[in-house]
Amino acid sequence: MTLREFIKSLDAEALAAYAKACGTTVNYLSTHILYATKEPSVRLIKALSVNSGGAVGMIDVLGHYRLLDNLDRAA
Repeated sequence: MTLREFIKSLDAEALAAYAKACGTTVNYLSTHILYATKEPSVRLIKALSVNSGGAVGMIDVLGHYRLLDNLDRAA
């Protein structure tokens, strides 16, 4: 499941709980995280994966932010 799919699948109560567990707000999740408009901190990247209850893996979060796009070039 992608991070975007996971966030969109949450009802209002679950979204609020997920945001709180990740140390952010529903508004931030619904705008900046959902559409990847700001680069996240390492802490937030980890929290988005860990607090999804296994629904979203770390690779999925990194892919959501296109942080894997330049991996081949960095090697």
